[in-house]
Amino acid sequence: MLALPLLLFALVQISLGQDPIRPYPNVDSYLETTSFLNHTSYITTLDDQQWYLDNIPFIDVPDQSLQEVYYYRASVIKRHLKSFHEGHGFVFTEFIQPVTWASKGQTIPDSAAHQIVEARWLRNPRYTDDTIQLYTRGGVETLSNVTYTHYIHRATYEQAQVTGDVDFLTSQLTGIINIFGLWKPVLDNTTGLYHRTPILDAQEYSLPGYLTGGPNGGPVEDWNSFDNNYTIVDAGPETYRPSHNSFMVAGARAIASIAQLAGNTALYQQWNTTSTALYSNMLDLLWNKDLEFWIDVVQNTNEQMIGRQLIGYYPYRFEIGTSDEMVHGLEAGLTTKGFLTQYGPTTLEQTNQYYTSLKNITYCCLWQGQSWPFSTCVYLGTLARMARENVSSIVTPEFFNDQFSTYTRTNYLGDIPFTAEVHYPEMDQWSGYTANHSEHYLHSTYLDNVFTNLMGVIPTFDDILWLHPLVPSNWSYFAVENLPYHGSLITIIWDQTGSHYNIASSYNKTSGLSVYSNGTLIHNQATLAPVNITLPFDSCEAAAALATQPRYENILANSNAPWDYPNVTADGGFSSNGDLSSYDAFHMNDGLMWFEDIPTNRWTNNQSTTPYNTINITFPRPRTFNSVSLGIWADSMRGGVISCPQAIRISNFADNTVLAERNPWTSCIPNALNTISFDAPSANPLNATTPATEANITTDFIQVQLMNKIYNAVAVSEIQIWAPENLGPRYEVEDGLAGTFLGGFVGKQSGLNNTVINGGVLLQQNGWVEVANVQAPGGQAGTFPLTVIGGNQGSLAVQMNFMPGSNQTVTFNGDMNQTGLSQTVEVDFLKGRNYVTLMQMTGEPWVDAIVVGG
Repeated sequence: MLALPLLLFALVQISLGQDPIRPYPNVDSYLETTSFLNHTSYITTLDDQQWYLDNIPFIDVPDQSLQEVYYYRASVIKRHLKSFHEGHGFVFTEFIQPVTWASKGQTIPDSAAHQIVEARWLRNPRYTDDTIQLYTRGGVETLSNVTYTHYIHRATYEQAQVTGDVDFLTSQLTGIINIFGLWKPVLDNTTGLYHRTPILDAQEYSLPGYLTGGPNGGPVEDWNSFDNNYTIVDAGPETYRPSHNSFMVAGARAIASIAQLAGNTALYQQWNTTSTALYSNMLDLLWNKDLEFWIDVVQNTNEQMIGRQLIGYYPYRFEIGTSDEMVHGLEAGLTTKGFLTQYGPTTLEQTNQYYTSLKNITYCCLWQGQSWPFSTCVYLGTLARMARENVSSIVTPEFFNDQFSTYTRTNYLGDIPFTAEVHYPEMDQWSGYTANHSEHYLHSTYLDNVFTNLMGVIPTFDDILWLHPLVPSNWSYFAVENLPYHGSLITIIWDQTGSHYNIASSYNKTSGLSVYSNGTLIHNQATLAPVNITLPFDSCEAAAALATQPRYENILANSNAPWDYPNVTADGGFSSNGDLSSYDAFHMNDGLMWFEDIPTNRWTNNQSTTPYNTINITFPRPRTFNSVSLGIWADSMRGGVISCPQAIRISNFADNTVLAERNPWTSCIPNALNTISFDAPSANPLNATTPATEANITTDFIQVQLMNKIYNAVAVSEIQIWAPENLGPRYEVEDGLAGTFLGGFVGKQSGLNNTVINGGVLLQQNGWVEVANVQAPGGQAGTFPLTVIGGNQGSLAVQMNFMPGSNQTVTFNGDMNQTGLSQTVEVDFLKGRNYVTLMQMTGEPWVDAIVVGG
């Protein structure tokens, strides 16, 4: 596309208006809070600081390493928060770059549960709500089949304990039951236990593989042996595992509890019986009375995999296996000959013959001894629960703090906070770290351990705040500010002397533990003794107020970029390797945004032959919006040549009007999301002097021109365009997700055979398109008419939320010139936001829109 004349760009001087600091209103901006802490001072080393100010609780503690790692781990969450697609909202990734074994949207089930539990402490509940619904309604495990084990059922329950949004939780009940049922094929009818290979329990090269991968299916005798079956050593045999079966017991219990909250007594009793039976089966087969520990057992042969693995500590985290005998068994491994090391815990007891503190191959990820944050965070949850419940003379608050300090120490690379896949247990080095792949790895929790374990915030559904801190006894102060809980913002201040936070002058309290809700003091006591604090509001009402705040959608995000729409291209770019480029324009709307040198995810005009370049943004139909947000990447402060642009111009290509211009763009913040509001449109850019007014425009094609500073180039990690969500009843199908990649561009493709044409989508063989965020009238559940508007010739299936038996068939008998055809079917809506997937069955049906209610 032709760019606007360079001459005009150079001449125009725009008088700046006040561009907004964020692209849409902060979801909880109506809530009051306290101001004990200077929030900006804690995030000076982080990019895009406004996001943290809007989204995270701020802490202040005496342990500077803990505090440093906390804010770093908050940045890990942000890096992996992916803007998926309009209607689909957000999803968390595990790996920083796409991987072939991921599922829809680059989510991976084994880490998704950790991510939900970790991110439940962010102030915007939509991040976790959207991730949950991708599983319960978006068909992640229906499309790819069950892969990795997980505890998403239980994590969904735990998320709601923090948000207090019981309405959302109970609305997910049908979907949670559905994803639980997807595991039925791996439920052994004889033992009544679930089986999985260790590698699909996220633990390759673990003990069962060594015990069954040697000569003739026996134990490995020598590592370097032609007689070993290394496929079995790696993946392991089909095994009943205490980790996986604990997830399923916890999931069944969660379903029972959700059913009880929903007032469904029969369903509660059914799932309570299911969980009880499954736990009984675990006791019969997986609890080894001689070892006094949970072990793996091989399916079919029932061969016992004797040896203590760290997964034996998983059950207690989920209130499973809490008897005195089991506590005694767990204590036995908590020695320096057991699991405890300088950078531990180890994943296999050190006395086991297969334990190694190093690696016998160069492969990244071994579980026969290496230290995995994935497991450590669960282990810490067990220790904290045991310490709070005072069931052990070994697992005391002091012991928990020692182990949490070890975990903090592990989250470093040299003297810089860092997390990757796996760490050497006895050496200060990550053993599983691949550049541009597993840095900043989101495969574990840390924030959740800080709040629920260390600071002792125990979430419940009651109108109370239960605190049981396990902080070190020598801490004379700590603070948590803007902690989201039940639709409010909580502040917790421990000031032993009353002088550290100057409480007396600010809030009229002199010392002790003070708790505030929405800026108002609700409790004060002299010590850190456990306490239940009555909340001064109705939790359900407060949670509902937060949940019903207006929602906004990033209408530019396209997880399939560079394929399909919306589409972003540029007239220039940098290639460091001949014709291949790591800096393609599609990175600007792939939903991922971060600002490191490596891993890479940006477009740049570095080494461009002109001082400015043009970015073209194309939608499949005209859209209405009033701003554009750009994640501006820069390295000039690190000695590089990329800086903020000298100027920016945004134009409506359809009529050549200038929507906004900042020249010079003095308000640009490097390595941050910058939002430019549109001015009153002007056909003559020389007259475009109106301050930013957030004027709405409707178009399907805009151009963004970025002018370099002298001696510099520019780079963009992501472009976002936000608009209010579509509340129906009409939903344009071309706005939907037209098929998807499972596992990235070199992984499995699903339903991508379609074409956007004539303002709709032509579904070709095996093609499908998915419209999310579709609501019945009033957001209620029930059976309602859904009209499919389309044409051409062919039939398609209308599927609701990937639920079994939900398909309805629509057939068109026309041609591409006859596009006003429609058929109405009766479909079952779930409460809230639904996924509607239209799948080609015969011919090539063309679909324009769906309309709820006929």
